[in-house]
Amino acid sequence: MHVAAIDIGSPEKGRQGWAVRGPKVERCGMDVDDCIDTLATVLEDGPLALGFEAPMLVPARSVAKELTRARAGEGNRAFSAGAGAGSLVTGLVIVPYVLAGLKARLPAGFGTATMDWRTPPSKPGDLLLFEAFVTKQNKTANTRHVEDALAAIDAFERGARGAAPAVSAIGETNCMSLLGAALLHSGWTTDLGVLAQPCLVVVGGVAETVAALPLGSRRAL
Repeated sequence: MHVAAIDIGSPEKGRQGWAVRGPKVERCGMDVDDCIDTLATVLEDGPLALGFEAPMLVPARSVAKELTRARAGEGNRAFSAGAGAGSLVTGLVIVPYVLAGLKARLPAGFGTATMDWRTPPSKPGDLLLFEAFVTKQNKTANTRHVEDALAAIDAFERGARGAAPAVSAIGETNCMSLLGAALLHSGWTTDLGVLAQPCLVVVGGVAETVAALPLGSRRAL
């Protein structure tokens, strides 16, 4: 299985990065359309897990004073404040664009998308979607958005290596899923149940040992 991640930001200002890693393709860059083309190629050949570095679910709460509180597991980095709120809004336009573009590049009727991380994707066309929560981002390097994407891949792979299914870092089971809304909008599903389905959230940080791949590089193994 290949794993990919997109650090959500402004394509216009070059504040976005992506990376994909797996047995046949290792590539990264900053152009979102190049990312979609690469992901389509990967998905036609095998299963793919794709993460977005922005809040992909928000809690559905019944107490007014708790509506904007941090999600369980976020600590003091609430989805509704600062960087979280900014990436959430940007994700509302970037994620549907990516999913719609990916579906359009695949053969008609090919591929299925899911947020059920307890059943890993296993065959070409199987797409698993998740949220990445990257901390300690590199704030200065030109490749910082790519490094965030690589950190998200690292976090997913650490969880996937365990004998048991990964545990989501955000403990909000009663939620509104922004990923689910994007799947409906882009035509990947017609199941309204995805609007209330939580996705896997992985947490990782950019370490000093993280080295970004040369932009646009591709390696076939």
